[in-house]
Amino acid sequence: MKTLKESGPLMMKWIGITGGIATGKSTVTQKLRALGYDVLDADEVSHQVTGPGGAALPEIFKTFGDQVKTPEGGLDRKALAALVFGQEEARRQLESIIHPLVGRRVAAERLRLEEQGKSVAFYDVPLLYEKKMEDHFDEVIVVATDEDLQLQRLMKRNSLTEPEAKARLQAQIPIREKARRTKYVIHNTKGPDFLETEILRILRELKLIN
Repeated sequence: MKTLKESGPLMMKWIGITGGIATGKSTVTQKLRALGYDVLDADEVSHQVTGPGGAALPEIFKTFGDQVKTPEGGLDRKALAALVFGQEEARRQLESIIHPLVGRRVAAERLRLEEQGKSVAFYDVPLLYEKKMEDHFDEVIVVATDEDLQLQRLMKRNSLTEPEAKARLQAQIPIREKARRTKYVIHNTKGPDFLETEILRILRELKLIN
């Protein structure tokens, strides 16, 4: 099967954005949007298909039962997360339901942007390398930070203990390894001004700005 990149000539440059949990990808995508760029977000689309009336809900409830359903008939995300975290088979089942729906929506949005004549669009995919998606893109940007800083940010952001945070980090490819796989790395190691400078540097390297 051909990848999206191989399926034919594309007028629009398609750039993947990834990183690790708590490295600052969301901040980077917010800044790119503020600069006027189109950014698709895998997590946002995933929330759409699992939100109220979402296309993924019937199959999720069929697979995992009423234990992941709220009294109002929606998805109990905490219950589902507790069920699949650390359980490889359950995680694969969930991904097999959600990922095809996300993929179709993103493909449709990408086509819409191309038809509008856009020259570039970004797609934020947290598990881009874990899912071996790098060949789907013209280029990949990794948002990276120091691993100790990443751990501290994750503990603070999600109110996790150190062992809990480390367990989540260990479920992903280490950020230093992701950074080695691309030539476009945004270093989010200091404050907002430094991060903005890093974003502009990468946009210049990609020849998107002068």
